[in-house]
Amino acid sequence: MALINVDASRPDPMWAVVRLLAHSKKPVPLNGARALLSPPTLASGDKDASEMFNKAVKTLRELGLLHVADSTGELTLMGPAEHLDGQDWDAFAAALRSAVFAPERNSGLGDNDEQRESRDLTRALAWFLTLDPMGPAVDWDQTQDLMKETPLRPEAGPAVVNAERWRQFCDWAPALGLAARPLLAGGGGSRLVPDCTAAVRYVMQCLWEPGRQVNAVTAVRSVREYLPVLSSGQYSLALHLPNPGDRVAGPALSFALLRGNDEGWLRLELDSDAALVLQVSDPEQPSSPRYVSDITIQEAPSA
Repeated sequence: MALINVDASRPDPMWAVVRLLAHSKKPVPLNGARALLSPPTLASGDKDASEMFNKAVKTLRELGLLHVADSTGELTLMGPAEHLDGQDWDAFAAALRSAVFAPERNSGLGDNDEQRESRDLTRALAWFLTLDPMGPAVDWDQTQDLMKETPLRPEAGPAVVNAERWRQFCDWAPALGLAARPLLAGGGGSRLVPDCTAAVRYVMQCLWEPGRQVNAVTAVRSVREYLPVLSSGQYSLALHLPNPGDRVAGPALSFALLRGNDEGWLRLELDSDAALVLQVSDPEQPSSPRYVSDITIQEAPSA
């Protein structure tokens, strides 16, 4: 099943299922969960009310986050979702990213245009994160033109194949912490900017404790391992998207790092004698890159 298609769930209903199971702390019967999460009053009829729940369960199962017992029909969280507490959305988003980016769900990503499993979403994310976060938010009409300017490897097809998938993408990308809706979101919520700050922050704060200083190039390599859709990440390279190189952050990641420095959850530093430095695109000095030798983590993940 393709993730950004009408047959798949949006992340919000999946979060409702996860919260219920996390709070229950024990397996929950399928019909009991359906009754709690999709009462008839939620929509115009029983079928309409339960469709959202059924899609959420199906998508969670296919992502390896939910187990449905064959004998009892009981629901249990599993895999990256097994230890979620139902309170921390950022942890849920991290579990989703882990499942979406799993290699087995992205095999042949750049070799063919199959839309199965996570491939459609992964391709769309990798392409979208090549855009400039400082530019205007884009909608479907603009996306069609931008995809022509920065196409994927020909065998992989277009990054987003139609308007319906773009609408689904507009739900998934922000939920994964890899995009944001503009503050004044016109166009029915179908406009996005490539802001990966939330995902980058979570990864860095989980990897390194507050006070830890890490070489900037080494830190970016680690972040790209967890977020392989970033420019120069494994999935971006597989799609033959622009490769800024190991020592260049690229526009989306640069924006996240600069925002982290401004918000105070990390500190960007430059040792003039450092042998290994990272180039960061800074809009305050557009004619030349900003050089960073080290990154110091300032805060732990919020509970």
